[in-house]
Amino acid sequence: MIETKEVILTGSPNYEEKIFRDMYYECKNYINDLTAFGWQPTQETSRRSGRSTHHYQIMARETTMPHYNEYRKFENDYETAKDEIKYYEPMEVSTVFLLLLILIIPGVLYVAYKLAQKASIESDNQQCKARMQKAVLAARNLNKGGE
Repeated sequence: MIETKEVILTGSPNYEEKIFRDMYYECKNYINDLTAFGWQPTQETSRRSGRSTHHYQIMARETTMPHYNEYRKFENDYETAKDEIKYYEPMEVSTVFLLLLILIIPGVLYVAYKLAQKASIESDNQQCKARMQKAVLAARNLNKGGE
């Protein structure tokens, strides 16, 4: 039996804004990582929802392939780690300026809090990415051993 999965394609490599290029390459890396778990890209499709159009990559894999349950376990580990990634919201310049101008101590505390938060999020995200890579490598090694 064949199972399928839709991966929404976001961003574009042609946008001038870096955030959209980063979204595009993150999405392509995710699709590449999914191939380690037995998924194969089959087709791209578009679907309209109101005024917007969403593009999807359709992935497929055979449920009777060797080591299917191990692939699912590694994929689950990968997805769990991916879901734990947090995104840092930078300090608002106007908030920092206002707090430092009017209330020096709260301003300093806010800056210190945001710097500590950024370091904590970066550390946690590095651990999540390491777990994701560990799952991908384990699945790729399983694939090599299963051939």
